[in-house]
This record gives sequence, structure tokens and C-alpha cells, in this order.
Amino acid sequence: MRKMFLFSVFLLGVLNVYAAPGCNKTLNLNNETVKNLNETCSWMVQSPNVTIIVLRVSSLLLKDPRDSVLVLERDTLLASYTNIDQSGDLLVSGGNSLQIETNFKGASSSRNVTVSLRPQAGGGRFTQTGAVSLNETAFPLNGSSPVYFQLLATRGQQAQILLNDSNLLPTTQITFYDGLQPISKNLLATQSTYSQFFPITSRSGSLLIVCQSLQNQEFFSGYFKSVPAGCDMILTPPTMNFFMQRMKDQTQCSIVQVAASKNKGVTSFRIQNLNLCPNERVTIYEGHSQYDKQIAVLTNESFPVKPLIYVRTERGFLLDVYFNDSECSNKTTKLVALSGMYSQKAACGKTLNSPTGIITSPEYPGLYPFNAYCKWQLPIPDNGSTFIYIAMETAALSPNHTLRVQDGTGRALWQFSGANLPSEDAIVYLNKSQSFVAELIFDSTAKAGQGVGTVSSGFNVTYKLLKCGGLVTLSNGSVGVPEGMPSGEACIWVISLPRSGANNSTNIIEFTLTHPKVSSNSSLTVLDGGTSKSKTFNFGSKSTQKFLSRTNALWVKMIAPTRINLSYNTYSCQKKDQCNNGLCLHPEWKCNGVDDCGDMTDEQNCSSSSSSKTGLKTYLVVIIALMCFAFGVVLTIVVPAVYKRCRYPNYRHLQDLMEPTVT
Repeated sequence: MRKMFLFSVFLLGVLNVYAAPGCNKTLNLNNETVKNLNETCSWMVQSPNVTIIVLRVSSLLLKDPRDSVLVLERDTLLASYTNIDQSGDLLVSGGNSLQIETNFKGASSSRNVTVSLRPQAGGGRFTQTGAVSLNETAFPLNGSSPVYFQLLATRGQQAQILLNDSNLLPTTQITFYDGLQPISKNLLATQSTYSQFFPITSRSGSLLIVCQSLQNQEFFSGYFKSVPAGCDMILTPPTMNFFMQRMKDQTQCSIVQVAASKNKGVTSFRIQNLNLCPNERVTIYEGHSQYDKQIAVLTNESFPVKPLIYVRTERGFLLDVYFNDSECSNKTTKLVALSGMYSQKAACGKTLNSPTGIITSPEYPGLYPFNAYCKWQLPIPDNGSTFIYIAMETAALSPNHTLRVQDGTGRALWQFSGANLPSEDAIVYLNKSQSFVAELIFDSTAKAGQGVGTVSSGFNVTYKLLKCGGLVTLSNGSVGVPEGMPSGEACIWVISLPRSGANNSTNIIEFTLTHPKVSSNSSLTVLDGGTSKSKTFNFGSKSTQKFLSRTNALWVKMIAPTRINLSYNTYSCQKKDQCNNGLCLHPEWKCNGVDDCGDMTDEQNCSSSSSSKTGLKTYLVVIIALMCFAFGVVLTIVVPAVYKRCRYPNYRHLQDLMEPTVT
């Protein structure tokens, strides 16, 4: 400050030497004034009490390097303009007076200096620290003009402002820029309601606040201070790598990511390196303040933090970093405390316009992100569709993470969680009287106190709207294509019975197929299990057949206009009729020479009589082989000999066939 004061005194002394004799002018401002300053002179600009002065350089054309324009407030130099074009520059005074000194040496024909001046109620210029506020008394004086605050931090530090109270309408905006000029590329943040307030920190040593569209009875207040450089930062680009250096002593710093626009997508970020000492921590929030949703708390034991983390782009994220340098060892301390990267992308989930398709977890086939919330909306057409079929091709979710189906009211209809594929495909009934949309929701959001949990490989899911089918859980019944179903329409059922019955019995399904003559475009598929990956049953040509399943579930698909009917009932196996592995031992499996159980239980304790009924003995195989050999000899030797003897009488015995014929 002392150097600036001495420099200002020196410049004033020089100007007094070269200024035109008696050229001292006073300009009283009551409203906006445009002034041409094309003569060497000293201009004293005065505005009404309780106002400040807003100066904008409209035009600045100085071609002689000796020309200069100085703007001062009391003994402080606010700006110095030479032959470098700085048109559009904005200056705000701290009080109601400014001094403008012009010193021109070049030809007047090559000079053009024009400034716009107006009084402003509220706002102003602040240095180092101070309270800032704007209330309703300023509005009548400012009209529709914006109100400016220029904040200058102590040399070598950054300017930070935290608004702490307000009464603002949703249409009102308070905009913050790095530096002292309202340049779009330097935009840091825009706030409009109390819930959005968080510390705004400049990247440089100064910060500009612009208040627009203020109405009567609106106000805000906050506190401005100078903070150590590098401790607090705001990130605004859509994609960026970031890092924070270690701070000394007990210091609390922050990294705030703010979207430049109200994007409805997601921001994915990852902490790539974390070098914390004991009792140091990084708290992650979805939002910009400590009152927002806390995602996780990281300590020196948290690294490596592997998963990506999703936040809504419109919310952004806050990394609140607490340093405690006294707990650090010089041998292990690294200069960079943390580093990471983030990028913005389209939101996961969308409206599904096709009645059948595939959805996958975000980042699939890689690990899905932590704190993701994805919604796929499936409109239910008014064509009779009443079921949604869900088949999981791959599925692996970490604890507390879910994939679910719900209706448009939010009522849960089905849910999956876990690291293994479900044993049955889902067929969910849709009540169109309550909602005409089905929603598939993937949720890996942070739960209170959970921290950054593990994530997994996610899912690949096939969905399909059905007009017929369903989940059948009755102990007996039948399924078939309803009358009037359009040709080619697929109906899918999953028949599911309890795995266990009374007295430790195991339940499987006994079913019968009955059908008239099947049309050429009809189709039936029955799988021995509850999913589309289960083993297929092979059916013969009989019109009525009985079958036993291996499991407690069947997957049935019929395509109209088939008239096949599948009737089923529960088949219970007592303990004595079970394989050692718990499967129900079918009667035809016993001693048939095939390991149907999978553990050879069905081929144990087989007597010779029982074996003779179910297979051929070894000696029978040998006899049959010899008979086949003898029959082959007869065909290749005896038959040709007999034929030639009958056709040619000279052949009298079998040996003739072997001797050459002499002619």
C-alpha cells in the first residue's frame, strides 16, 4: 500500500507539472452521464451522499505512448490507462467521489477517451475484508441498472465472499466473476436462493459481484475476507483435472465444482490420489455447502478410492478438506494432498420408446459408479399390455444397491439386489388404472454413514411388455394363450412353487401338455427352471404327455394362435426319494445307466435284474458283434458266388470265385 501511495503521489506531481493552467473541472452526477475526456485536465467527479460511482470506459484510443489517463480515489490509484486499448473496463468507487487525471502529448485528432459515469446506491469497492449488503433503500435510485461490488484481497491472497442472509425472489440473480470485469469466461457462480449459498472464492486476488433484477423488499448480506492462496477453489469447466496442495497448521479448505449452466445430466468424478495424515479428512457433499447431502468421509485409511462418484450436474460437489499438519510425519508427507478428475455427461436413464429392449447399468461393462440414481421410464401403451417381463442376462450389485420396478406413483413392484443372478425372471403386473408408466430404477446412492462403499460390475437386462403371461405361484393350475390374442403375440409365464414342502420334502412340477393340431406359425417353449437360460424340454409327437421338472420352477412361452394347454400340479419328493444333493429323484432315473442326479445317487445299489431291465449286458454285445461279422461275410462272398453260379453254369463251386479266368 505504501508503494502504491508513493506512486500515486509521484503521478499526481507529474500531472500537475504538465496539466493545462487552471484546468480543474468538477462533475456532479445525478444520473448516468457520458463524458468525453479529450483534453489534459483534472476532473473531480462527485455523486450524492450514500452512493458510489460506477465508471465504464466506453472508448479509449491513445496512440502516443506518453498519453495517460489515471483514475484515483483519495490517495489510491484505481486504474492507469495508456495506449493499450481497455475499452469496456469497469471501475467502482468505495465512496461518492473520484478523480480522473488526463495527460495528453499526442495530436488531438488521434485521441478518443469517452467514459460513462453513474451514481449507484449500494455496492462499491472493498479491500481486504468487510461486510457487504444490499437492501430495499437502494432500489429506487438504481432503477433497472445492475449493482456492482468489487472485492480486492490482500496481496498474495484470494478474495472470498459468503452470503449469509437474504430475501430474494426466484427471478433475482447474484452473479460472481473472477477478477473485476463481468467477462463470461471468468464466471464463477450464480446464486438466487438462500439454499444455494456457499463460499465463493476467486482464482485471482479480486472478485466482482453483479446483482440484477432486484425488486422491492429484496435484500442480501454477506461477509468478504482474504484467504490463503490455493486453499479454496471453484471449478467451472465441464471437464477438468484438479489437485490441492497441503496447507500448514490446522486449516480447512474446499474444492467446489459448479456447473456453468443448469445442465440436467450427471457429473462423474474420482479421487485418484489421496495423501492425508492421521486426523485429517475429506468430506464429500453433493451440493456446494455442508448443509447438503453428505456422500462420504475419507481419511488416510480410505485410499485407494476406486469407484467413480456420480452427482447431479445442477448440484455439483464440494470437497471439504481439513488439514492438521501437527499430525504429519515429514517422511511421509507429500506436497499434493489430493488429486482427481471430473467430467459432465448425459444423465443415466431415459424414456424407453420401444416395448422391448435392453438396459445396462452406467459405465457397463465396467464397474458402475457410486451414488448413481438412474430412471428409465417405460410408457404403457393403451393396447392391452399389462405385464413387464424382466430377464437379467448379467447381474452383480453390491450391498444396499438395487434395481427395481415401480409404477408412476413410486409404488415398488419388484426389486433385485445381490451378487448372483436371480433364480427366476420377473414378470410384473402393471395396474393401468393407477399409472400408465412403468419405471426401472437403479440406485447406488450414498446412505447415511456408509462412506464410499464398494461397487460391482452391474447388470445387463432385457425388458419386454406383455399382453399375457404372468408369475404363477398356485400349487396346481394351467396356462394357455387367451382367446382373441393377436397372431404372433408372445405370452410368458414363470410357474414357481416353494422349494420345500412338509416333512423335508422337495417340490418339483409335474405337468401335462394337451393340444389340438398345432398351426404352422404356433410355438411352444418350456424350460426346466425359472429363467430364459434354463434347459429346454424336448417334446414328442403324442397329443398328451406327462413330464417332471428337475426344479421347482418352469419357464413357459407360447406364441399365438397356439391352442396348447399346460396343466401342472405339485410333485413332492420325500427324503427317501431324493438324490444326495437334494434333487427329486424321478422314478425313471433309477438304475438307467445315466447319472441324472449329478452325484450318481440314482445309479447306486442297482441289482443285476434291475440292470438287465434297463441296459444290455457285455456278453450280449459280443454275440451281436460276431453275428454282424458273419452276416457281412455272407453278403460279400457267398451271395456273389451263388449269383454267378446261377448265371454262369461253368462255376461249380465257391472256389471258382477266387481263381482267375483264362481266355
